[in-house]
Amino acid sequence: MQVLPVSEHRAEIVRRLRESRALVVCGGTGSGKTTQLPKMVLEALGGAARVACTQPRRLAAVTVAERVAAGAEDARVSKFL
Repeated sequence: MQVLPVSEHRAEIVRRLRESRALVVCGGTGSGKTTQLPKMVLEALGGAARVACTQPRRLAAVTVAERVAAGAEDARVSKFL
């Protein structure tokens, strides 16, 4: 299994999400921003959080949402898809 670059900063990102109302994360293509950050938001904020994945095209947005839901450890994620 490939470890994405953003995953290497998981603890710091989760901590900062808990401490701040906003967080900007920059990373290159393929760094895991789209697939990993939504899971980190859920980890940091718990079940009360709602995460939206946006993409420039509808098909890409649906595909990303499905990938995030499939990879999420929390079964509650997929019910909003």
